[in-house]
Amino acid sequence: MDLGIRGRVAISGGGSKGMGRAISEELAREGCRVVVAARGREAVDAVVAKIRADGGEAVPAYADMARKEGIEAAVRVATESWGAPDIAVGNVYGPQHGRWEETKDEDFRDAFEDMVMSQVHLLRAVTPAMKERGWGRIVLINSISSKEPHKELPLVTANVTRVAATSLNKSAANELGEYGITINTIGTGGFATDRYTSYMRRTIEAQGHDYDEREAKRRSEVPVGRLGEPEEMAAVVAFLCSARASYVTGQFIVVDGGRVKALM
Repeated sequence: MDLGIRGRVAISGGGSKGMGRAISEELAREGCRVVVAARGREAVDAVVAKIRADGGEAVPAYADMARKEGIEAAVRVATESWGAPDIAVGNVYGPQHGRWEETKDEDFRDAFEDMVMSQVHLLRAVTPAMKERGWGRIVLINSISSKEPHKELPLVTANVTRVAATSLNKSAANELGEYGITINTIGTGGFATDRYTSYMRRTIEAQGHDYDEREAKRRSEVPVGRLGEPEEMAAVVAFLCSARASYVTGQFIVVDGGRVKALM
């Protein structure tokens, strides 16, 4: 299937590891010119080198995509390399402040900056040029906690601010759809990445449980019986960034192997 995005300029936020790396590589395979934006220089360079070795086009942006200045730097790299971005994927590390009684007021402020304001800054940075061209694709990598808040994991600030980011995307999609810009949010379940594994192991063992036993139980609650692979997430994101997804906007799309029990 031709997704119709060959030659499009894409910023892949958090694009150097795990799902972000898979998204960077998938967009490049579809012919996008990819700005791989993340903080770690070595990891970013490795993804750029892989894309180029496979015949794709990519440039590095050593930027913290949770911060306004980092987002502006990535947009500047894109513009100086190929032009203003047509596609932007927001993918920042979620807040991990603990349970309600363990948190402070400033933890919620920090989480809001990371999850919501990072998306505000991204939208402000990329949508003006998209409006001028009458075409744009924005996807935010979020979590199933926007639909079904975590109760076992100590993620109260994430539960709150991920919902806010989802609502922001819905509101922005309502206003920008007439300009050919689509904005969607992905609700991720468990994926086989180093970040997921290290966080879950640390959290489960801190609670005094056996990691392998508890993780096996969690996987048994997923209808497909396993964690997702980063490439499976990347395929969904690439479609949402495509010309073929022009009638999909303002949506919260769950990619979790069927784990969330709610119908709506």
